[in-house]
Amino acid sequence: MQFDFALNILNALPFGPLGFMLILPLVAALIAYFAGKGARVITLLVTFLELGLSLLLVLAVDTSEILATDAVAGMQFVEYFVMGTIPVGATETVFQFILGVDGLSAIMILLSNLVVFIAAISSNHIHKSEGLYYSLFMLLQVGLMGVFMSMDLIGFFIFWELVLIPMFFIIGRWGEEGCEHASVKFFIYTHLGSAVMLVAFFVMYLIAGDATGTYTFAMIGADGLRNTLPTLAPMIQIGFALAIFMGAGVKLPVWPLHNWLPWAHVKAPTPGSVILAGILLKMGGYTFIRLGLWLVPSAFARLSIPFAALAIFTCIYAAFTAMAQTDLKSLVAYTSINHMSWVLLGVAVAAFGIGLDPLVADNVAYISAANLALQGSIFMMFSHGTIISVMFIMAGQLTYSAGTREIPDVKGLMTKAPKLSAILILAAFAAFGLPGFSGFIAEALVIFGSVVIYLWAAIITFGIFVTVGYILWMLNRIVFSDPDPEKEVTEAPWSDLIAPILMMIPVILLGVWPDLVLNFTQAVVTFIIGGVVP
Repeated sequence: MQFDFALNILNALPFGPLGFMLILPLVAALIAYFAGKGARVITLLVTFLELGLSLLLVLAVDTSEILATDAVAGMQFVEYFVMGTIPVGATETVFQFILGVDGLSAIMILLSNLVVFIAAISSNHIHKSEGLYYSLFMLLQVGLMGVFMSMDLIGFFIFWELVLIPMFFIIGRWGEEGCEHASVKFFIYTHLGSAVMLVAFFVMYLIAGDATGTYTFAMIGADGLRNTLPTLAPMIQIGFALAIFMGAGVKLPVWPLHNWLPWAHVKAPTPGSVILAGILLKMGGYTFIRLGLWLVPSAFARLSIPFAALAIFTCIYAAFTAMAQTDLKSLVAYTSINHMSWVLLGVAVAAFGIGLDPLVADNVAYISAANLALQGSIFMMFSHGTIISVMFIMAGQLTYSAGTREIPDVKGLMTKAPKLSAILILAAFAAFGLPGFSGFIAEALVIFGSVVIYLWAAIITFGIFVTVGYILWMLNRIVFSDPDPEKEVTEAPWSDLIAPILMMIPVILLGVWPDLVLNFTQAVVTFIIGGVVP
């Protein structure tokens, strides 16, 4: 599926469509810094425009089958921006940004721009240093899109780290009391994971270069790492996969690399929490797929069982920990860890199916199940990004309406704030996977694919029961309890409800029409699992 009108608009943009989408918020960030109070208008305009461009990008991507022999692995709108060259032996290493997208990248770019736009709308309570805040906000948007566009390891790492800097300041300067400690903790955890990944990038650069004679950080192309890394010794590939786990596992996050997340969420301003949960965590899931399954599939296949077991443990652990929280924001943070573990389970199951011979009759069911699980992982990332954004906005709004987020201290919300209660109820139902919402589709795809390959993966459904229990318990205490006459609760104004209402649209729409995402990612999933023979 490819729409010519979208293709024509994107091709008319200066610097190429991907380059333009990165340059626009970068320039706008500089303007916003000096714009003062006008920075919010600039940010809303630019983020809305970026959302429109990302929607055009999704419509312009060719979703037809990708051949296993395709040198660029189905990437489209490929652009090269050379930074410099360094001679290495008889060859030269070209340091360059290589940008490109396929169905997976396009969907993640759409999600990132949607989350950033919603977060910009929900920033209406930010009044301190607005120019600096919105400047960092759009710089963060550049980093997020760059991660999903990068087709070389150096560019990928630069954008990966670029996200860290503005988020560190957004948490530390505009957060709640104790936010400085939370921002430092966030920085240390994520930077250490990134450092391990960077070392692995250079090791792979040297080892693959020695083996092939071509030293490159490019992932695509005839001599790209996607073609050379799978030829290396299995233990070297496993080492690279474990380094990817360290970097992506912190971002996802998985136990025991998750400790930074609840602190960062609780102390961050509401828009910061929205971006953290809505898209920053998806960088981890995307990296597991792009740098893991896509670059070193055989290594991930060997690690499939431990990754699946860790995902199941993380889900159940996070569900029980969420049950013990009294701060609604903290409860939502652990719910986020709970949901993102499903992404890792889908990736682990998909790894099992990579490389199986489709001509062997016994393998057909496993390949189909792996395909289903990976589709579920991608769908979960998109679904979770929308649902959890609404939940964090509701948690933040509760502070303005009731003066606190402490669950035992808020009572009778339905009586005193029916509009706020209605949105919170819908978001909560979506969060625990009620049929009719996108979360149900995501969990169903992952579990139906997983149990075919690992029957014991059904244990993760216990996490669903726990999640349903603590979310309904939360609603019973906050929404359906009798109001406390001594505590004032006010209704949220419509200006504060616009963002969550808009974000609930894809939550409901994808719950009844999941093909809106699945159709765009199917070709990529099929290619990752085994490719299409030309």
